[in-house]
Amino acid sequence: MSEKVRNLNLERDYKKFLYFIDGNGNVCRKAKSGEGDSEVLVEKAIERDNSFLYFIDKDGDVARSKRATREKKKVA
Repeated sequence: MSEKVRNLNLERDYKKFLYFIDGNGNVCRKAKSGEGDSEVLVEKAIERDNSFLYFIDKDGDVARSKRATREKKKVA
């Protein structure tokens, strides 16, 4: 289950661009062809927390969900 962190209502073109959140919390896009640099759409959109996975949801908003954790093996 995910929760919305910030409402952006981005208009996206998934046929030409990949949309992602970089390590600094900026919302960026890059051409699918791989040519050219990434373009920052929204600077400092979020403050990242390493216990969550951040993504852009279907509404064009920033959302997050809890990261999966590994269970430690029990020593018998």
